[in-house]
Amino acid sequence: MLDRFGRIHTNLRISVTDVCNFRCIYCMPEDMTFMPDAALMTFDEILHLARIFVALGANKVRITGGEPLVRPGVPALIRQLTQLEGLKDISLTTNGIGLIKQAQALYDAGLRRINVSLDTLNEEKFEQMTRRKVLSRVLEGLKAAHKCGFNPIKINAVAMRGFTDDEIVDLATFARQNDYQLRFIEFMPLDADDVWGRNMYIPGKEIIGKINAVYPLTPVTQNGEAKSDTAQRYRFSDSENEVGVISSVSEPFCENCNRVRLTADGKLRTCLFSLTETDLLTPLREGVADDGIAELILNAVEQKEAGHKINAADFIKPERNMSRIGG
Repeated sequence: MLDRFGRIHTNLRISVTDVCNFRCIYCMPEDMTFMPDAALMTFDEILHLARIFVALGANKVRITGGEPLVRPGVPALIRQLTQLEGLKDISLTTNGIGLIKQAQALYDAGLRRINVSLDTLNEEKFEQMTRRKVLSRVLEGLKAAHKCGFNPIKINAVAMRGFTDDEIVDLATFARQNDYQLRFIEFMPLDADDVWGRNMYIPGKEIIGKINAVYPLTPVTQNGEAKSDTAQRYRFSDSENEVGVISSVSEPFCENCNRVRLTADGKLRTCLFSLTETDLLTPLREGVADDGIAELILNAVEQKEAGHKINAADFIKPERNMSRIGG
């Protein structure tokens, strides 16, 4: 899957639902209207499209949402995805609550890597961020995943100035103590309530500077396929554990991007901030052959944007909020 700028795409993110049991302020409003079930890809349709993507060179898949674990049957989907020849890596992003009951089933299905969203360790702030009073259950879910043997367990934290900036070091300490890998994500303009502002996002260098002042860090050299990683990684000088920053706003990594996204309703998006998308589900349901679907994918990828334009004067925010795109 080659685009006009020479980027080869091997990383596919598949959203299985736009539904979530949180209402994070940077993701969706409290009164969110969700897609009807008939509009969503069935698991058989997800597997069908995944086979086509893998045949075109995708070797990594991340399952996302919404919150993927609110949809019944995700462990069974994972098990079937692990059987796709050519697929080297499967991971899942979750808010963590579903891991309390599903961690073992996911592990038994073949999943080994998970990312858990956790922006704060303060119960009051957590409730403000997510509009839910369930921090203890997220922490319980993390413990359940650790007990099963998931490795690595990554913590995704969105840093927001004036709100969670005083917890940057606390989150690093928490990750170190529990052998989690921490990833800070710069706050991006994808929120449904228009909360985002340049005065609220914290540049990745500032985040790393705060951690480095307490826990000395060494940059991790990223060569080969690792150059396409979204995170700039740093290793703690006194351990093998790492912390990373995803600096989408301050230091865009678009020139090395190797990711495409499939929304829960079967639309191919070549960029998180794409203003256009390609419908794959409708032609699949209409009986278009795999070669025809593959051609749609290749044509869409070939026309992929050079970058997301967050820092450009003509930046336009996508109509879809984060939960409808897929994290």
